[in-house]
Amino acid sequence: MRIFHSCVVSLFLMVLLLPLLGGCGNSGGETTPAPALTGDATVFPNAVLLATPSPGYEIPSQTTVLDARRTQDEYDAGHIPGAIFAPPSLFETNGKLKPDSDLANELGKLGITRDSKILIYDNTTASLGSGGRLFWILEYMGCTNVTVLNGGWDLWKAQDMPVESAAIVHPSIVQTTFTAMINPEMVESVTKEYVKEHFITTPAAGFILIDVRAAKEYVGDDLNGAARPGHIPGAINLPYTECFNAKDKSILSYEGLKNLLAARGITLDNNPKIVAYSTIGHRSGFFYFLCRLMGYENVANYTGSIVDWAKADPNEYPMIDP
Repeated sequence: MRIFHSCVVSLFLMVLLLPLLGGCGNSGGETTPAPALTGDATVFPNAVLLATPSPGYEIPSQTTVLDARRTQDEYDAGHIPGAIFAPPSLFETNGKLKPDSDLANELGKLGITRDSKILIYDNTTASLGSGGRLFWILEYMGCTNVTVLNGGWDLWKAQDMPVESAAIVHPSIVQTTFTAMINPEMVESVTKEYVKEHFITTPAAGFILIDVRAAKEYVGDDLNGAARPGHIPGAINLPYTECFNAKDKSILSYEGLKNLLAARGITLDNNPKIVAYSTIGHRSGFFYFLCRLMGYENVANYTGSIVDWAKADPNEYPMIDP
């Protein structure tokens, strides 16, 4: 009886300990990171533009990884192994996009050609659209193989993916000559004159103007660098932060993005011309990327955005300030 009683007690203790023993296989007892809330990203019509990190994910070989976060300190503290620091300021002068020849020179210094495989990441909403701005620049300059990392640095870290610090020294970048071929879909440069012609004087049918800034900026409560408060007449407010899943900073699913647009009365079925703007074309650059991901081609980024518009003659370029 004593032997039987001891066996029963031992068995009971083993049952209690099994959950604890099962957790010993994970580092620190952590569970496997959950899949991105975006869900099945393959349903996006242009799914090749999006890469989603998950356990086992590896960056394709011969890929140039560009870290589009805004500060050197962020990059030095930790980045994706082998990533090159490429903040928006590298391609701008006082917030304004550099001339095409200077953009080509900067890309050449990064060892990039039009055929390079490129993966961009930022730290999502904290970057205020930096990755989208860079995506737009690369497509504008004619690059044909550009991908954005879903969830950026936020999701990469959450998935416990490899990280390196500035202490890791890599060979110097082999510079090259970047020969621009301006994307034929983007030759038509969207300027304040273009916006005025299509949305102010005689609003053109089939054109949609989207202000992707925060609601406070849209209504004029937050200038955020603009010379005047408010928004361009006729613009629909769709804050770009609403395009992310709040929990893990991955982008919304394809259906989620369609529903978000539909809630503002925007559908892509009738092929409207969409022009997006933000403060200086960063957040609207990200919205441009989302439209491309959704398979939509008839979209443009007003790169000067509200800073450019608000400093112009208010009689010629009015703003709505509720």
